[in-house]
Amino acid sequence: MKTTIVPGVGFDNIKFGMTEDEVLDVLGNPDEIEVQEMEDGESVNIYYYDDLGVSMSFDSMEDYKLVELAFDDSRYTMEKNFFPGMSKNMFLEHVGELGKYYIEDLSDEDSDVTELYVFEDKNINVWLREGVVDTIQTGPFWRDDENVSWPQ
Repeated sequence: MKTTIVPGVGFDNIKFGMTEDEVLDVLGNPDEIEVQEMEDGESVNIYYYDDLGVSMSFDSMEDYKLVELAFDDSRYTMEKNFFPGMSKNMFLEHVGELGKYYIEDLSDEDSDVTELYVFEDKNINVWLREGVVDTIQTGPFWRDDENVSWPQ
């Protein structure tokens, strides 16, 4: 069964703005937790749920609330049936339906060809590797440059 990714909100019972404890109450312990320390002293805790095909980021700047989801499993769909695993050609046929975007070419000699489609208005990034949608990242909407619009 497909699970719908709702931009600016989350998926199923997981919503942006939840605390780490709230997510743990819903999903249990992750397979792995990575702590990323930033140069400015802030940090991000990333929870990896391998069986679910999703990772979740909790940022210290937002009191360790859920600020980002990354999906790499085809059971997740967004909007007009965009999903990890879809071909680049299929993605490109409908990419305009997600709204205005720009593309970053992130390929280099040491990696596979990688493109990043950035939809700033919807806080969505779509990563393509070797002609396939690899990952869909999304976060909450922002009221302005400093204030998150947490879903209800």
